[in-house]
Amino acid sequence: MQLDSHNCVLCVENVEEDIMHLFFECPFAGACWIYLDIHWDTSLDFQTMLLRARERFDSVIFTEVVIMAMWALWTHGNSIIFYDGFLSFAWWRKTFFEGMKAVTLRVQSPLKDKILAWLSSLQLSFLFFYFGPRAL
Repeated sequence: MQLDSHNCVLCVENVEEDIMHLFFECPFAGACWIYLDIHWDTSLDFQTMLLRARERFDSVIFTEVVIMAMWALWTHGNSIIFYDGFLSFAWWRKTFFEGMKAVTLRVQSPLKDKILAWLSSLQLSFLFFYFGPRAL
């Protein structure tokens, strides 16, 4: 398939998409990481950047969260390119939550419990942020 452009479809910066941009430098990706409370220092080499983010996140579910967030970013971009989708944080968030819930079907109980508790707290913080204390 021939694409008209190789620019990032998740932002308006007219930047040619590469891995660093798509997952770490794109403003849309940045909003997703902020929502997940994962902070990337892109001035560091890649390995150090990952280690620092993992330390700050401080949970055994870091790998699962990062992989699912990246997968949701990737599939969201594909939906825009190949299926005339549109940029939507709600779509990304829904894909992320569905993916994380699917992960809980394949992991042992202690990890499953941590993921479910984290997702629940993430959902509550989202409701509080958007709708205020009455939403809870």
